[in-house]
Amino acid sequence: MSIQANHIAKFFKGKYPWLLPAVLFLSAGFVNAQHALQFSQYFSNQLVINPAYAGADDALSLTLVHRNQWAGVNGAPRTTTLSGHMLFKNEHTGLGINLVLDEINIHRTLSVTGIYSYRIKLNTRSYLSFGLQAGYNHIRSDYTSLAASLQNPDDPHISSGNVSESAVQFGTGIYYKSPRLELGLSAPILHSTSVSSITPSLTLPGATPHYFLFSRYKWDLSHHVQIHPGFLLKYKPDWPLSVDLNMDALIKEVLLVGFSYRSFETLSTILQLKILPQMKFGYSYDMPLKNGLPRNFNSHEIMLNYVFQYKNYNLKNPR
Repeated sequence: MSIQANHIAKFFKGKYPWLLPAVLFLSAGFVNAQHALQFSQYFSNQLVINPAYAGADDALSLTLVHRNQWAGVNGAPRTTTLSGHMLFKNEHTGLGINLVLDEINIHRTLSVTGIYSYRIKLNTRSYLSFGLQAGYNHIRSDYTSLAASLQNPDDPHISSGNVSESAVQFGTGIYYKSPRLELGLSAPILHSTSVSSITPSLTLPGATPHYFLFSRYKWDLSHHVQIHPGFLLKYKPDWPLSVDLNMDALIKEVLLVGFSYRSFETLSTILQLKILPQMKFGYSYDMPLKNGLPRNFNSHEIMLNYVFQYKNYNLKNPR
């Protein structure tokens, strides 16, 4: 969407500069409504898509992810998330938090989300978890930065064109885990309520519900190699259904190599390495599948995860 904004600016710069402010303000809602968080290594950080995942690592777990989408394209999306969650010693209650900074062209979104989950044990090694989350989402659009693209940089519409809006958003989810299977159904953004009315026409990212269906299965190929097939279905009422198909191999519980295919759009290669018994580093490289897209539409994503084990609590890291 940032590419479209740049094209709009160049088109109107020499012909219809008086129309540019109106076009930009009208397109702001469309830009933000269409852009949603997207990750290739979500199976290692499911907290961003399902609040019921809180506590699933059976200890305090911190994950940092940075994604640079369409590397080399000016104004392309960049997303940084910091997620933390833990399971309390009663083995029923999980708490978590997501911090997200999302940037696309002149739009900057900051969100903070608190998460609660409750776990019901089905047997000694399987459980069902229910989750709720509530978050604050703030977006700021810096239209003054476009002044250099205008014939008249003193245009009052642009010079006073910094707009912002905030909303409180709520979500829920359910998560099942057994030694072999993970299954989750969630709506991380089920309802959004604006808490400011500075720009009523501006649509916050995620203002309409998002739904996710996730599954991942563990298959022991040998004593040292595990295969993990999985999928993620993403649905939003005004979007077509999106499908991610994943396959990875975990070798000696140290090295993970895999790939992900996303609905005729991208093919991702994924590499994760356990640097320390409690620390894991991951990198993914996304390549576009659509004909005609330049090389700079490739995307990069890095991840760092650390799990703190309880000293006096007999819990085993499932990873």
